[in-house]
Amino acid sequence: MLALRTSGSCLRARFVCTLPTTSKWRRYSTHPVETASCSEDTTLGLKAFLETAWIPGRPLVYRARAGSPTVHLPAVDKWFSNSSPAGDASSSGTTSVLSSYMGKFLDWPFPYELVVQDASRSQDSSVRAFSDWLLSSRDMTDQMLAGIIQPAVAEGENRAFFQLYAPLRLLAKALEFNTLSDRPGSQPVQLYIAQSSLSDLPEPLQHDLPTPHLVQKAGKGDVYSSSVWLGTEPTYTPLHRDPNPNLFCQICSSKVVRLLPPSLGEQLFIQVQARIHQRANSRIRTSEMMEGKEREELHRAVWEPDTPVDELVEAKLDSGDALFIPQGWWHSVKSRQSEGSLNGSVNWWFR
Repeated sequence: MLALRTSGSCLRARFVCTLPTTSKWRRYSTHPVETASCSEDTTLGLKAFLETAWIPGRPLVYRARAGSPTVHLPAVDKWFSNSSPAGDASSSGTTSVLSSYMGKFLDWPFPYELVVQDASRSQDSSVRAFSDWLLSSRDMTDQMLAGIIQPAVAEGENRAFFQLYAPLRLLAKALEFNTLSDRPGSQPVQLYIAQSSLSDLPEPLQHDLPTPHLVQKAGKGDVYSSSVWLGTEPTYTPLHRDPNPNLFCQICSSKVVRLLPPSLGEQLFIQVQARIHQRANSRIRTSEMMEGKEREELHRAVWEPDTPVDELVEAKLDSGDALFIPQGWWHSVKSRQSEGSLNGSVNWWFR
């Protein structure tokens, strides 16, 4: 059954929303997260991870083909394929799309987050244009998809963030719509399969994302939770912290992560809350993180600070890269591209 979830319900700490693509990412420089040395020996690689990252509680980046656990995930090669921009077969630039293999799972339901660019003018939004495009199709399935996102374009709605359940086909159609050269509206549809538990995936897709060796061996071997993130760019995750260590693997396109140690991240978060006259739980969040003043202030504090932020570090992740985020480290994540193409990640919270 397909159902719409309202934004008033309590949500977990990790959310994905979007911001205007014109934002400046760097007003002040940041230091890069340390990169792990390449090791072909899994035993030595685990030992180095424990000494460099796990025990001292420090972030660590793994590069593709240089010891990254992401390269052992079949999803990287099976879920995605490259496509030239629509209407430009001669272009050397390519974007990622869902592969033909994923076509077998287009009817599988997923939890989505949908962002309306300008909630006060939803009749002019890309979501409205996307809905009209689906309704104009002769395919009844497309018309049913339009019905799923109807609450986001209904007259009188003045919200920017929606949650819904829909089949993977909705993402495939959003990607198709975003590649149209004559697409109505100036912004891409921003649709994200967010925090979808790996245990809820079809069994073949679960097999494409086996638990990495580091997750199994570094601690107790206890996976607290795991999620896949798959959707259209731009994407943005506000500043938050996790109660467990996190191995974050980039499986399609690229993201950038900014991180702060526990105490400094806490201070920055409290400063933002004071600035907007609000007191919020720093782990369990509501839709306030997704829209309005809090989202804007959290973004400004991390990505456009008025003064340098002590010990703020950054990790740029391309497909195949991975990032270890220690327990309690505050972090904010956004895609490096913003043209409506496909972006994918998977992560494991473990102990």
